[in-house]
Parts: sequence; structure tokens; C-alpha cells
Amino acid sequence: MQKIKPFKIFKTLLNHALIAKESGYPKKQKLEILKILNSLYLKSIFSGKKQEVTQKIFGYKVTAYDYSNILYLFKEVFLSKEYYFQSEKPNPAIIDCGANIGMAVLYFKFMYPDCSVTAFEPNPLAFYLLNKNVTQNNLTNVELRNVGLSNRDGSIEFFTKGRQGMLVASIIKERGGDDCISIQSQKMSDFIKDNKFDLLKMDIEGAETEVLEDLILADKIKNISAFIIEYHHRIDRNKTSMTDFIRPFEERGYGYNIKTSFHKLRSFQDVLLYFFRED
Repeated sequence: MQKIKPFKIFKTLLNHALIAKESGYPKKQKLEILKILNSLYLKSIFSGKKQEVTQKIFGYKVTAYDYSNILYLFKEVFLSKEYYFQSEKPNPAIIDCGANIGMAVLYFKFMYPDCSVTAFEPNPLAFYLLNKNVTQNNLTNVELRNVGLSNRDGSIEFFTKGRQGMLVASIIKERGGDDCISIQSQKMSDFIKDNKFDLLKMDIEGAETEVLEDLILADKIKNISAFIIEYHHRIDRNKTSMTDFIRPFEERGYGYNIKTSFHKLRSFQDVLLYFFRED
């Protein structure tokens, strides 16, 4: 159990009220957001360590290895709305690369109940929870693939920090951690083939450059209407190359928006890129 000052608890609960108020959701859902935030925060402090924990979020059961992980993902996905996109169809076809425990899958189903989602997650610890969260919520038209994505097929090294590092597990050791496992890798182009998709969401901790190389070589970027990509800038202190990442989309007629912030020059930062067709 964490030791924490009562004033800090009170201050955090007040901040949750402000977050819920400014969330942009309808009034009834704002009240539920406040309840979820406070419940997860207090449970993360007072519940102690457990093998698995479950929290109800907008009617969905979300299971993770700790409450703080659910709290972080709930804020990132449902409250920041980083994966929000507009679809003219009630049943958009979505690819989720780096699905982790499935919070984005739930968000897509929350926005578009009839959408289809193919979710890729290579980390076996995260994939176990992803499968559980899809199954226990009886989600339909959701396909799960326990493989990594790269510019080649076969077995590759994958670095983790166990349960505590599931959000940053990566093919890059400096990002993922010291624990190395072998995972199966697949080319995204082999999955796409001649099919069309409305959205590709990608958060794969540095492997996005390899996936893009594959899509360019196979000429499959055009098969996807919109992309939401977390680009990991200077993830391994390599030479800055974000221009090279954006250029292929520009050359193929995609517009884009960028969302980011940084606290220190020359440091690593997450950059959220939204690509969309200009026509």
C-alpha cells in the first residue's frame, strides 16, 4: 500500500472533477467519468498487490495487472481521445497495431459498435489480457493476432520489463527493457493484401519505421484511408528522421496534423501523427 498524504488525495479528487467537467462527454457520462477516475485512483493506492484487477468502464469490463495501468490507459484513450476519428460509415474497418490490453479496441467499439477491428499485440503478457478483455465483453468482429509487425516475416527479438513495462515493450532494447524474448513477426502488407481499411492505429514503440518501409515497398499505403501513428522521435538516440517518415504520406496525397510536446532539448519524445486523405 502506498503512503500518501491526505491533502494530495483530496487535491487529486478535485482535479478529477475538473477533468470530467472538461471531457467533452454528455453530462451523464461526465458523472461516470468522475466515478471511474476516483475509483481507479483510490484502488491504486489502497487495494494492495493482486494478480489481476478489473474495472467497469462505460459498461465494459477492463482487466489489467494493476489499477494504475487501467487509469493511465483510460485517460490516454477515452479522455484525451487521441484515437478519435470520424467515419462516414457505421462499420469502419480498423487495424490496431500495438493493441496492448485492448483499451483502444474498446474505445473503437464504444464509438462504432458495428466496426471491425484486427488487433496486433506481440507481448504475451499483454495479449493474454487483450484476449480476456475482448472475450469477457462479448465483442464481435474483433480478430486478435499475437504477432509483432515489421518489414520481414520470421522470429525477432523483443524486449520487455515484465508486467511493469508492458506499455513500452519494444524491438528496441533501450525502449523495451532488459528481458529479451523471441516473437513472431509479420509484414503488414501480407495482411492487407488487396483489402481496404478506414483506419490504421499504430503504437509499436519504434517499429513504426519498419512497418512503413514494408507498406511503401508493397505499395499498400493507398489501401488505408487514415492513419493515427505514435511516432517515437529519437527513441534510440539515432539521427533525427521524422521528415523521412512523413514524406511518403505527402507524396501520396495525404494531409496530416501533429500533436506533441517536449520538456528537454535533444530528448526522446512521443509524436502523434494523424494522416488523412486530402480529397
